[in-house]
Amino acid sequence: MSGRRWLRRLLPASLVLILAVFPASRAAAAPCTGVNCYRYYADITITAWTDPSIPVFPGSTHYYTVRVTNTGWRTGGASVPTPGLGPDSGDVYVVFQPSSPEEYPVARADYTGYAFTGAPFRCYGYLGNGLVCHTESIPNGTTSQFTVAFQAPRTVGSHTLTTYADTYGWTEYDENNNSLTLTYQVGYLA
Repeated sequence: MSGRRWLRRLLPASLVLILAVFPASRAAAAPCTGVNCYRYYADITITAWTDPSIPVFPGSTHYYTVRVTNTGWRTGGASVPTPGLGPDSGDVYVVFQPSSPEEYPVARADYTGYAFTGAPFRCYGYLGNGLVCHTESIPNGTTSQFTVAFQAPRTVGSHTLTTYADTYGWTEYDENNNSLTLTYQVGYLA
């Protein structure tokens, strides 16, 4: 009998000790308030170009170059939002959507593009006659640049292509700088 009393006293004492060493869950962080409270965000900015000054020969290959930059932002405290060191981005998708059904990517379905710098974008999916490229993350303060090839329409005239960055799965500071439309001419050299 005396052995059981000892065990009954030891068991509750050991449980209290275990619970004191290993808390059940993390304590909630205090709310962020005051002049020293800041939040940091990633923000994707996209720029792109093609040469609109020289007409593209009908049906020939032409190129789009895209730069995708992760500019960090700091908000809060006693100041207005300012560019600042932020986190690396999450997944970034760049989509190319030509306005003409005659224009389409000139590449196999799994290529990296040409002359990329920074985080590599893999272009692997087609969206109608457009193209989808992807990278897992762009470090803060860096720019990734890559070029893709498309076959120009056979119809002479002015054509457009819309390109945009999609930041699916994470929140960025400003999504209003993620798209643009490029215009180029298809024609014959005089």
